[in-house]
Amino acid sequence: MHRGGAPILIRELLIRPSLIRRSATVAVLALVVALVAFPLLRLGAVLWQESDGDLARILGTARLGTAVRNTLLLAAAVTAAAVPLGVAIALVLRRPDLPGRTFWRVAVLLPVVVPDFVLGYSWTQAYARAGFTDTVAGLHWAGLLGPVGVWVVLVVNAAPLVYLITAAGLAARAEPDLERAARVSGAGSGTALLTVTLQLLLPAVAAAAVLVFVLTLGSFAIPQVLGAPAGFSTVTTRIYADLSVGGDPASFLEAVALALLLVVLAAVCVAPADALLGPRLRTERSAGAQGTSAVAGSRPVRRAQALVLAGYLVLTVALPLAALALAAVTRALGIPPTPGNWTLDHFREVLTPRTVEALGRSLALALAAASLLVLLGALVAVLERRRAGRATGTLITLTLVLPGSTLAVGLLIAYGRWLSGTLTLILLAYLAKLWAFAHRPIAGALDRLPPDELRAARVSGAGALTAVRTVALRPLAPALLAAWLICFLTALYEVTMSSLLYGPGTETLAVVVLNSQELGRIGPTAALSMVLSLLLAVPALALWPVFRTLRAGGGAPPAGFRTDMTRAG
Repeated sequence: MHRGGAPILIRELLIRPSLIRRSATVAVLALVVALVAFPLLRLGAVLWQESDGDLARILGTARLGTAVRNTLLLAAAVTAAAVPLGVAIALVLRRPDLPGRTFWRVAVLLPVVVPDFVLGYSWTQAYARAGFTDTVAGLHWAGLLGPVGVWVVLVVNAAPLVYLITAAGLAARAEPDLERAARVSGAGSGTALLTVTLQLLLPAVAAAAVLVFVLTLGSFAIPQVLGAPAGFSTVTTRIYADLSVGGDPASFLEAVALALLLVVLAAVCVAPADALLGPRLRTERSAGAQGTSAVAGSRPVRRAQALVLAGYLVLTVALPLAALALAAVTRALGIPPTPGNWTLDHFREVLTPRTVEALGRSLALALAAASLLVLLGALVAVLERRRAGRATGTLITLTLVLPGSTLAVGLLIAYGRWLSGTLTLILLAYLAKLWAFAHRPIAGALDRLPPDELRAARVSGAGALTAVRTVALRPLAPALLAAWLICFLTALYEVTMSSLLYGPGTETLAVVVLNSQELGRIGPTAALSMVLSLLLAVPALALWPVFRTLRAGGGAPPAGFRTDMTRAG
């Protein structure tokens, strides 16, 4: 579709004049340079100047070595556990005869909707000392606060991402006919799975593994909530701790070095993976094809799979969230969470003018970021259809894997003299980090737009803008809405960059929740976490019927949308 069809026609309709086209390309590149390239260059320049070129002296300290080692081991351990788990979930939910399949496909995505630091905090309310299980049954997990707890919750948080990528791979690459042929030829179900299905899925599984590893390198909230109290540090929590020490040049220089180190680690992982896996991931048929269902299994096996999946979701998501809700309404820590001990005092305590102001700032930032990102994403999606603009799409995708801590420190050094502690700096960080979230869904929908209707409208006398407004926008509407919603929700609960860039009077609600947790305020933190989770659930549920209506009216297939999102990773 790059050399013909709807994308080319839209490009001709909208940006026919070469001057406008070139100006738009230059503007996009200038934004990428201003938001990403220049801050990273400033990071390197500051580190080199302040260290007098002696980087070994900074990177060779014991605490930095410990943080780096912990980060690499944690990322490897999370990848090793989350990838098989996510693939197994995708293979189970592939079966059309699985009891309650529609419900399970939604339920497994709950960790994606819940903010990661809320998920981590909910585990402390469920399984830590004086938590729900300790209060009710006298059982608690002594190792929750520490590296093992961080690992387990990060696996739970990453498994849905692997599931999405694998499910998209199954829709695009699986060949059920080959599986049936293998079964007819005498192969068992396990042999057919290993020799046919998983072989076809290897590119998607490898891409999921790389993405999970890189995202774990830059994870902050869960290690901060579960690891920091036990003295377990990672690169991101070390950066946060260094920047919290105001006026210490050595700590600031250490934070800069760690931020750049994260970029190097991410680049070392992503660049070879993109070169090796990119072509294989692009050779796929249309997602959502008819023959993506697995061979039906026996009824006892299906029931056992459903029970195992139910138990997993209860232990990892349902019970922690229920414990969080009970902690928000229970009068005090350690007493039974029975209705007689329920109260709304914690909500009254946290719903102060300061919290309301933080909520207003979060909503304003999320609205502004989502709206601007959809415009920028659509612009790049159109521009990259020309050879001169293809590099812009690649650059935007690379920003997705840049650690948020690195972007925050880079923007602080580059523009902190003028924007330090302001909402504008936080907004710039959101734009830099989340641009790919808006670009990829729109680009994928644009690829699928049929050109014949646009040509017919133009031949019938419709102007360029009229043709686009009346013909193109309707099938593009689901992708535009989905891109806006993803950016809005992600910006609403973003905490990694916000916690490093906020100043007096510019705290977001996520930062308020994190600060409350660090102060040890159990009930109020649980109440704030519930408020933030509801803020995420309400717009998603409210816009879901609109999304389904637009989709029914001729929008892009949701499976195709998922494929584009996973390819963006």
